[in-house]
Amino acid sequence: MEEAKKKSMPVLPWMRSPVDVSLFEDCPLDHLPCLDPRLKVALQNMGISSLFPVQVAVWQETIGPGLFERDLCINSPTGSGKTLSYALPIVQTLSNRAVRCLRALVVLPTRDLALQVNSARCKYCCKNIFGLIADHSIAEMCVQFDSLLFISLPQVKDVFAAIAPAVGLSVGLAVGQSSIADEISELIKRPKLEAGICYDPEDVLQELQSAVDILVATPGRLMDHINATRGFTLEHLCYLVVDETDRLLREAYQAWLPTVLQLTRSDNENRFSDASTFLPSAFGSLKTIRRCGVERGFKDKPYPRLVKMVLSATLTQDPNKLAQLDLHHPLFLTTGETRYKLPERLESYKLICESKLKPLYLVALLQSLGEEKCIVFTSSVESTHRLCTLLNHFGELRIKIKEYSGLQRQSVR
Repeated sequence: MEEAKKKSMPVLPWMRSPVDVSLFEDCPLDHLPCLDPRLKVALQNMGISSLFPVQVAVWQETIGPGLFERDLCINSPTGSGKTLSYALPIVQTLSNRAVRCLRALVVLPTRDLALQVNSARCKYCCKNIFGLIADHSIAEMCVQFDSLLFISLPQVKDVFAAIAPAVGLSVGLAVGQSSIADEISELIKRPKLEAGICYDPEDVLQELQSAVDILVATPGRLMDHINATRGFTLEHLCYLVVDETDRLLREAYQAWLPTVLQLTRSDNENRFSDASTFLPSAFGSLKTIRRCGVERGFKDKPYPRLVKMVLSATLTQDPNKLAQLDLHHPLFLTTGETRYKLPERLESYKLICESKLKPLYLVALLQSLGEEKCIVFTSSVESTHRLCTLLNHFGELRIKIKEYSGLQRQSVR
């Protein structure tokens, strides 16, 4: 029944003729058009000498001939470099901004993903990294036993933070890793008040300013700041990145998406909307005025428009879910005809054995790998804890084994 339903599901017209990212080649930084020299140096300091195909394809549609004229839907496998593919053009475009305010928002479904999305520094020429993790959201990072693969898992913020300061931009994080008071102090710049002088609270509110140009957030904490943080506003937002789109569209997350879209519509729309129920904008006289377009293709669309980039290794094709994003002439970028595709240089192997003997086979495998770092995926939190306890009793392994699961406090993870 489910297979018949999937076959009968209509495919949106813009998804029928996608841009095949696999046809692009790695591009050395020296040959990348329009790249800011400051960003080039920052990338080189990260050990990056060339961009991956998906990064080159997105660059052409944003900084190259495309010039952000269309919203982008990127369906690319884990480890292909999606994070840098949107971070680099956004940072380059915002590098000329004159006034600091929140202009780019990156939303991820959970705190762990926000802290563990693939780094732009992934290289397909290094060694295996395995670990003991119970998390299906990163299960696509399959193990490569003999050949070489490196996948590092730093924060998305770290990718931005590695390149944004080179052009004078500031990056913030709102994922609930710290208290909301600590986050507010990092996101909002408050005026210096002199002792002994009485200030009107309304005047102080008008002086509140954003301390960041780019924000990486989870939906829940984003809504907390929208509803309760004075001086936090999406009025000037120019770029919205929805990472791990399938999961964000599958779960409501306090209706974060309709709220964000509502708060970035044109002034005429918001004048009669429920946007006034949220906290008023600060920044005094600084305003981003959006009007409804009247030209063909832009009719009833706010301008300057909110540019959207949605990314997923398993991007949904359900029209009803994609309609929630309100995409503007979307361009679909994917890796060939296969919807689910692993990186080409990833090699996978399968070992068949009895269930009760799996721990012994795993011990033998770990011994054969020597001192190489490893990630071992399990089916549940309980399995992770049990396997970690068991492996720690094998003194011959001579390796440190750590557990990463929901049983641990966030500070430990």
